[in-house]
Amino acid sequence: MAKVSELGYLGIGVSDLAGWKRLATTVFGMQVVSGDTPGTAYLRIDQNHHRVELNSRDSDDLDFAGWEVEDAGELSAIARQLELAGVKVRAGSRDDAAQRRVVDLIKCVDPSGIATEIFYGHPVDPRPYQPSRAGSGFKTAGQGLGHLLVHSPDIDASVGFYRDILGFRVSDFTTVSTPNGPLRLAFLHCNSRHHSIAFIGAPGPKRLNHIMFESNALMDVGIGRDACLAHDIPIAIDLGCHMNDQMVSFYMGCPSGFALEYGWGARVIDDATWRVEHYDSVDSIWGHPQLKTLATGDAPA
Repeated sequence: MAKVSELGYLGIGVSDLAGWKRLATTVFGMQVVSGDTPGTAYLRIDQNHHRVELNSRDSDDLDFAGWEVEDAGELSAIARQLELAGVKVRAGSRDDAAQRRVVDLIKCVDPSGIATEIFYGHPVDPRPYQPSRAGSGFKTAGQGLGHLLVHSPDIDASVGFYRDILGFRVSDFTTVSTPNGPLRLAFLHCNSRHHSIAFIGAPGPKRLNHIMFESNALMDVGIGRDACLAHDIPIAIDLGCHMNDQMVSFYMGCPSGFALEYGWGARVIDDATWRVEHYDSVDSIWGHPQLKTLATGDAPA
């Protein structure tokens, strides 16, 4: 079957565009690129033209996610797989492709309601990436932007969509006992990154729980944490190491009310040897104390 290869880009509706720009440069050292309209800005973290598109609107949530495939043949094959599964597919316009800086794309909606784009044509910017502060950069080559965790009222449908239609593989599941019954989480990968998308099997106040960016050096994560403290950016969950992906990270609030995770050192997956794992806790190996509840009303997982 045709498969997507990485999380290429995200689009986010933001009510505080200036605040997002400050956070992106101050904490992460990202490069801000002017958008095609006054209400749009791009965040650049590598050779791509951008990895995040910020659009001024009051939604303060995920607008769309873009998943990359190898070429036009893979794009056509993915479109057929979606249509055979009963998913409505439409072609992206030439204006859509120009705004994303890709060759071509198709659009659909996943079971969680995420506007999903599948594209080909790696959007390389020939101009060198210019970070806003010195650092080691981000781990993206062959692994994509990072990962996102979203709320999914029907987690089985979400897992089936990404696994059976888009070619993801399950990394692990978590089942946690709560006063309201079992809470299920699922983590899926499409390359060697432990997970590019994960789901919480429950509705949330926002579609997004968090977005993760992975640094090439632990020192950059520490510098980012210091920047949060210096600029009164709320740290929701402090430094720690997860059990499943074994990433050292912390979570901060963003102007849109969900969390951003800044991490380093996650384990990688070799599909030739990987076996699906199951956890009965979201506890970390060490650290990750919760310091603040964000406006979403739930803690990042």
